[in-house]
This record gives sequence, C-alpha cells and structure tokens, in this order.
Amino acid sequence: MTVDFDLETLQRAEAYRLLVSLVVPRPIALVTTINNDGLVNAAPFSFFNLLGSDPPIVALGIGRDELRPLGLKDTAFNILQNGEFVINLVNDPIAKAMNICGTEFPPNISEVEMAKLLLLPSAKLTVPRIAESPAQLECRHHSTIEIGRTRITLGVVVHLHVAEQFYEATTKRIHTDKIGMIGRMHGRGFYTKTTELFEIPRIPFSAWQQSSEEK
Repeated sequence: MTVDFDLETLQRAEAYRLLVSLVVPRPIALVTTINNDGLVNAAPFSFFNLLGSDPPIVALGIGRDELRPLGLKDTAFNILQNGEFVINLVNDPIAKAMNICGTEFPPNISEVEMAKLLLLPSAKLTVPRIAESPAQLECRHHSTIEIGRTRITLGVVVHLHVAEQFYEATTKRIHTDKIGMIGRMHGRGFYTKTTELFEIPRIPFSAWQQSSEEK
C-alpha cells in the first residue's frame, strides 16, 4: 500500500514539504557572488548537485523572491549580472556559519561579515571564496532555465580548491571520509553528518553470472 499525491494539483507548500522530506540528504552549496557595488553575498542552497564531469557542470535551484528586482534573489541577480559564482562546500565546522548566511539580511549587508567568515581571492574569478570551506568550486554561468517559480542555474566549474589536509598527493585521491560534509534533511533546520560510511563494491557481470550459476 502507498499514500499517493497528485503534485499537479497539490498546494505548492505541501508539495515542497513532501519532497524535501524524501529527497535526502542533499548536499549544501554555500554560494558566494558579488554585486556591482563590490559587496559579497553568501547564501546556502540545498537544491544543488554535480550533474556531469566533461565539462564539469553544477546546478543550483534558486526560488523566486517577488519582493526583489525582477523577482530574483541576490544570488540569482548577481549571477545574471556578473556571470560568476563560487560554490563553497559545507562541513560540520562551518555549519553554524552557513546557517547565519541563510538569514534574510538586507541587500546592503554582507552575510560573510555577519557570519565572521574569511574571504580568499579566487584563481580565475573576481568572486572570492570562503577560506573556512573544505573545498571551493569556481564556476562560470552557463545558462539558466526558468520553470514556473523555479530558476535552475547551470555553471561550469573552471577551478577547484581543496584543503590540503583532505588531499593525498601520492595517490591523487581526496579523503572524503575525513571532510565531514553535512547534508540537508527534512524540515527547516535538520541536517545530517556523513561520517557513518559503508561500502558495497560494484559486481562485474562475469562475477554476478558465476555467482548465479553456483546457486
């Protein structure tokens, strides 16, 4: 038995509550952008993911804000104006600072300053990155798709920064298990840690076939 919902007729808020309670955990992008006055904006988004690697494409789902110019939130407006953004990934040590950046500050107040985060220059962009983040993805705007009230921003990752303690130079591998990334869960303030891992090795078809024959 299942409980069914028609999302074409369900109220928007109820559909949101259902979906964000099921599609979990979601990675968090703490996105830095810069406006035409040089003010740095930082905002967290959990409607975010990596969509490909050749070229490396990331996607941000940014809702509308009817009280802002063109109905755009600061992040979307700055990306439209300047074509650049940095995705600062979020681990446990900066979770509280990330949450502060989610506060609806007026446009003339920098969330970075309110959260007491340190900025570093990017390698290829004018938009700075957040020093405390374990990894930062410098992105150039590729395109934006508008579907109803949802604005899907696609970006090409042009440069990657990783904190040296999480990278093994000899093997060229990242110690993902040591980073302690967090993910967004249900409700308005629930998150999860990615510290309990388990491994399921992929099974080659030949091995699967042999195992099936032995049974």
